[in-house]
Amino acid sequence: MRAVSFIVCSFAVLLSTKGYSQSKGCGTLQPPPSVMAFDTAKARGLADNYYLWNNGQEVKVRFLSGSPALQETVKTIAKEWEKYANLRFDFISYGDADIRINLDSKGGHNSMIGTLAGSIAPAERTMNFDTSDFKSYDAMRRTVLHEFGHAIGLLHEHYSPVAGIPWNKEIVYKELGESQGWDKQTVDVNLFQEYKISYTNGTLYDKTSIMHYPVLARWTTNGYAVAWNNNLSEGDKSLISALYPKSGARTNEVPRFRVTDFTKMEVINSAAKQGVSLYPSFNISSAGKEGKVYFTVFFYDKDGNPIMDNDQKYNISNVVATYKAFTILPDKKLIANKTAQDFELFIPYTEFPAGYTNAQAVFKAFLLDGEELKILYLSKPISFSLIK
Repeated sequence: MRAVSFIVCSFAVLLSTKGYSQSKGCGTLQPPPSVMAFDTAKARGLADNYYLWNNGQEVKVRFLSGSPALQETVKTIAKEWEKYANLRFDFISYGDADIRINLDSKGGHNSMIGTLAGSIAPAERTMNFDTSDFKSYDAMRRTVLHEFGHAIGLLHEHYSPVAGIPWNKEIVYKELGESQGWDKQTVDVNLFQEYKISYTNGTLYDKTSIMHYPVLARWTTNGYAVAWNNNLSEGDKSLISALYPKSGARTNEVPRFRVTDFTKMEVINSAAKQGVSLYPSFNISSAGKEGKVYFTVFFYDKDGNPIMDNDQKYNISNVVATYKAFTILPDKKLIANKTAQDFELFIPYTEFPAGYTNAQAVFKAFLLDGEELKILYLSKPISFSLIK
């Protein structure tokens, strides 16, 4: 497997600078911009097709907290997306849910992007609303619509490569440095980055999108500004209708995978094999088109630093690692290490530099589609001892 770099970008502008009427931005983690090969014959907006739900799917949603009245308001607002998408939110009171919502007075606003919610442990939240920021119905409405937009695969519209926003970068650096403590690189990554043109799916930039953040006039060189958008724009409606069509098939289909129900990873020292056998327990389901998945384990020292090695055998980007790759057809459901040890990842002791007796293993699953690398799952570190 060739060396690759794994990048995660975030956007968490806390809108506390003078001129904003809302104090919390969206802290949603978004996939990094990269190359995607799309047929752009159909007009769509900024979305990550790799993390879309199946067309016509019933997505189960459960509240983890919040008053019944507040929950009902969120539910009513969120269901507006159903008018335009062939998708249904099924709000349940208990049991397993695809989307889990936390409502309290801290934590900001954020949501996992689409099916990435499946990579979060079943008891943990995948979406958060900071109710201290709901100072008006409009503030609540735009926030709920925005975060549920992320939950069905949409990205921030201001990242569009055809937006052409003439940022007054020095002013933005200064203000966000003072209000947020951000350095220049953090501002660049979280505010000024642009996605590849293929992420637009051939559509035009939509400054009225519910997925667009407000832009202060002083933040641009020509006074260009974007106000808060409280409603779905016509572009939003057209976009989501194309991504989840109520008639016909989705046009720009890609390989889509969900890794769920990761419960553990057994780490077994083997004197006979002179190495470490790893048995991650998980489910994976496929949809869309055929695709290639890499199941990997990366190794770190006891302090969480990557264990480095450059022999090009058991490493990825010079980090000690092991992997197996599979090409999987669509509409498959596979189970690993649930009832028996039927899927092994192995690494010889010789791949660990001298001096390591304690280490940590992290299971990571990726989809590789041409030049597009998509994270599917990232486990918490699992500590183990090397008994050679």
